[in-house]
Amino acid sequence: MSIGALAALPVVGEVAKAAGEITTAVAPLVQPFADVLAKALGEALESNSKTVDFSDAQETDKRKVNFASA
Repeated sequence: MSIGALAALPVVGEVAKAAGEITTAVAPLVQPFADVLAKALGEALESNSKTVDFSDAQETDKRKVNFASA
């Protein structure tokens, strides 16, 4: 059994309409989780750079700064 292309258009349209309705219904349920995930990712990817201020330029030769990854 085969269906012609023109005859299949209403079926494809109904499937697309149903998918749109499902997405519309599920989106408000998923939104709070997406917000929490976005906030967590934003905090995780936030730059952790810190400045080092040496009070005396002469002492900079004596000091050493080691950076370790967490």
